[in-house]
Amino acid sequence: MAKESIEALLHPSLKVSRPVAACSRCRSNKVKCDGKLPACSACERAGKPRECSSANDDFARGKERSYVAALETAVQRLQRKIDDNKMEGFISRRDSLIMLAHGRPALQRRAVSSIRRKEAGSVDELVSDFGFLTVNATSRDFQGFSSTMSFAKMLKAISLQKDLPVFTDTALPPRYSISSLIDDYFENVHVLLPFLSETDFLASVSRIYQEPPTGGVSSFDIWSFRLILAISSASLCRNKGDEHYNAAVYNLSLAMNVIEHVIHPGSIAGIQALLLLVQYSLVDPEHFDSWYLVGMAARLVVDLGLHCEPAAETKLPKQVLDLRRRIFYCTYALDRLISMSLGLAFSFTDDSAPNVLLPTLATDQEARSPTQLFLRSVRPSLFLFDIRRVQSAFYQRTTFSAREKWTLNDAGAYASSTLDDIRAWHSTLPPHFSQKRLQAFYLEYLYTQALAVSPNQVVPVTSIRDAHKLLFFQCAIQFSEQLRSMVQNAELRTCLCYADFCRARYVSRQFQSIMWAGINLLVRGRQTNGSSVNATSPLANCNGALLFLGNMSQILEWPKQRWGIGALQETFERESAVLLARLTTIQQEYSASQMPATSSFAPPPQPHNSATSRPGPQHVDLSQPLQMNYSPPRGYDSRYGYTAESVNDAAPYANPAMHHSNLSRGTWDERTEQSNSELPPGTLPRRSYHFTGGQG
Repeated sequence: MAKESIEALLHPSLKVSRPVAACSRCRSNKVKCDGKLPACSACERAGKPRECSSANDDFARGKERSYVAALETAVQRLQRKIDDNKMEGFISRRDSLIMLAHGRPALQRRAVSSIRRKEAGSVDELVSDFGFLTVNATSRDFQGFSSTMSFAKMLKAISLQKDLPVFTDTALPPRYSISSLIDDYFENVHVLLPFLSETDFLASVSRIYQEPPTGGVSSFDIWSFRLILAISSASLCRNKGDEHYNAAVYNLSLAMNVIEHVIHPGSIAGIQALLLLVQYSLVDPEHFDSWYLVGMAARLVVDLGLHCEPAAETKLPKQVLDLRRRIFYCTYALDRLISMSLGLAFSFTDDSAPNVLLPTLATDQEARSPTQLFLRSVRPSLFLFDIRRVQSAFYQRTTFSAREKWTLNDAGAYASSTLDDIRAWHSTLPPHFSQKRLQAFYLEYLYTQALAVSPNQVVPVTSIRDAHKLLFFQCAIQFSEQLRSMVQNAELRTCLCYADFCRARYVSRQFQSIMWAGINLLVRGRQTNGSSVNATSPLANCNGALLFLGNMSQILEWPKQRWGIGALQETFERESAVLLARLTTIQQEYSASQMPATSSFAPPPQPHNSATSRPGPQHVDLSQPLQMNYSPPRGYDSRYGYTAESVNDAAPYANPAMHHSNLSRGTWDERTEQSNSELPPGTLPRRSYHFTGGQG
């Protein structure tokens, strides 16, 4: 029986069983159908072979005819046999030469290693096939299977929120006019998410503009060319309907003509094409839903096994291995950014991909050959991946990994430990990075600190220490100042996307929650027992809270102006109206008493940098008044709390002061082990973060 089954698989019959093979004509005439392909005998005799079709004009419902698939499988199997025979012949000739040269047989270890590599490759190919079958089975059941249904069409139907206009003019823009757009993409986006090869893309552009056209342009060339132009144009958009907006929609519409040929499961190029569409959805949320797109990209990554390091027996080239890691971590970073900004679940957990190494091939080559010309350094991406891992661990543990509420001590210890992680990451940022890059990372630094000390599913607002409430109060104000300055700067504005404004909306909600729970502490500087913990004047604190609300209103006006999405600002102003009225009353009350105050805000106070002190969670003694100095230190801009500089005659923008953590690289693992005992019961042990981005 086993032999017959194997033979049936190796030599599939081109005639299917009777219940499946009955065509529509034979079934309606109640004539016996022999199921021959491409037309049965009855239809051939009747002279109507073209009318021979199954129940739905393709094949019987749920049981496909495997004629073409069987032929393709047979061709692939035979091709593999030919390749294996060639390799075996080469190995036998090599062994013969070794025996003639040394008088002894060749070692069998190499043959075994070759066999293991072959088996590992076959397993990877099988996993890829499973992923392809899974996704295509889903597309078959989506609105009924037909020959016109595909994975790309299913993806488009799910994620497209607004129909795209159709353009008949497909002429290429002048090459000189796209140079700045391509440079903007690789300078602002690619250095943080390098899942494409810059040299390969420039070669694609050369093929597209080649005269006369040779026909060597692939669908992926056209897709990547149009999507990168669309992403850059959408990043420059200032008002909905302006020239940049129209250029972005035009290029996106032309790219959608080849979506069937580029976005499909089972290939690296398909994931790269989908990630480009995810990037566009972040700068144009009007047309595509980014969460559905990045979720599907994550599933394709898992289907191909990119969330696991290849087996040791699989000898992959360094470039291929580094590309796998780049694609995984770019998908990981996008998934974490989008899911956290929308308050939704991740596509996969950190525990399901614990051993994927960071892509360091390009940065290692750059470190070994600093004089060698590189197109653009992708070193900033390592720092982005590092902070996404810290954010992901905190969000997953406090949102999806526990159900019971944490106590005050447990929540405070975990928040303090996470703050140490954030400050240690920030201390690894090189000061020679561009001002634009430092600005973006400083915004991440402030947001992640606010995230670590804000209420969540397991840490209610009553379980937050007073010191952490004060820290959130300062971080939120600095976050609003930083984000507002970036929105108002044309050069920095290109670094922002829709997720940044969703995160601003999240911070504003947490700010209101903490303010209502501790308004006496944050504004008046008094605890419930009447003791004072804040030496700053209440009027200055009240001005700071009003400054935050005013900044957020201006920040959330930008999505309305740029994409026509006014719900963020409208919801914020409606929810904060009562708090705004309360703070205005307090401001008038203290202004009438003419209390001295300053309205400038400095960055949150950082722990003293001491190389000899043992690292650990920073605790604040609330028995003594907490000095919250809102006066800016010398050399700082009084509006934003950082030194203003002018770069290339552009508008001045911030140079954030670097925080130097007292966590050294050598004591990182020791501090991690020490803080494990302070975690709430039932939580997973802390992960030891090895900040690869800070090395070198």
